[in-house]
Amino acid sequence: MTQLCRLSNLIRMHELTAEGLAPLAIIRRDGLNESFHLGTASLVSPSGEILETWGDAAALIYPRSALKPVQAMAMRRLGLKTSAEQAVITMASHYATETQVALVRELLAEHGIKELDLACPSAWPWNPVAKSQATVESRIYMNCSGKHAGFLATAKINRLPTANYLDPNHPVQLAVRDLIVEITGEEIGKTTVDGCGAPLFAMSTTALAKALSKLPTLDPELFDAGLAKPHLIGDETTPDALLMKHGIFSKLGAEGVFTFVTRDGFSGAIKFADGSLRTALKVTGAMLSKHGLITDSQRQAIEAEDTMQVLGGGKVIGEINICI
Repeated sequence: MTQLCRLSNLIRMHELTAEGLAPLAIIRRDGLNESFHLGTASLVSPSGEILETWGDAAALIYPRSALKPVQAMAMRRLGLKTSAEQAVITMASHYATETQVALVRELLAEHGIKELDLACPSAWPWNPVAKSQATVESRIYMNCSGKHAGFLATAKINRLPTANYLDPNHPVQLAVRDLIVEITGEEIGKTTVDGCGAPLFAMSTTALAKALSKLPTLDPELFDAGLAKPHLIGDETTPDALLMKHGIFSKLGAEGVFTFVTRDGFSGAIKFADGSLRTALKVTGAMLSKHGLITDSQRQAIEAEDTMQVLGGGKVIGEINICI
């Protein structure tokens, strides 16, 4: 990309505003609108062609943990070799179940890394059973510890320093940044710090969709690993795990970010401005169905995973209207 093109891309980058939000879903109670889920969304083809956007999908958002599959791809490009289960835990927002924590520990041990080397904050497990059994907060319980273990392992096998592995200029983080630019065709709009302490790169909703669209072709093993072990990506009932049961790869992020990609590489990204993912599966089903990427029965099966109802006195008195 020439310097002129880079400058042009940077000029076009802009912050998401309230005016750039589109209605994605409306909750109605007894004939009246009660809640609105506004945001942006983008659906792209395997080649990166924009099929449709909703709201200002060119505005910058923080992808949060929805970027983890791209970060995992960068680690693997740098030579990180893992089991399929370990591969999933490196891109998981895990709930610290016994199985998930064991996988993080296994990855650390294989590369001679101590738990104290993890630079993510300490936390309690998100899984209720795991939390009831935990006695203290721990870095390994933090939902991003698998990604951090992957960063450290990647640094170790490349004989890179590990103490500063979260520095945006560390070679592992630069590899992530370079991969984002390569597969999205867009420059990074802003670099900040994610909740776990890792570098966080701002990009457009469309760029996030483009990034995920490359996963099935650039790293089919990582794609297949997620579909084979959906319970490792978050917890049994997280929206991304539920969607992957239907053969569509998915990864959510904090503050209402949701992504999905089919085996053919059709990919979507959604940013719910209110930070809620309670209509994510229904909006995803509508986006895919509108462009003929899933059948009516597949859409119904995906929507059935979402058990949210508008209740009054224990009876259904409203509905969820999807605006796609």
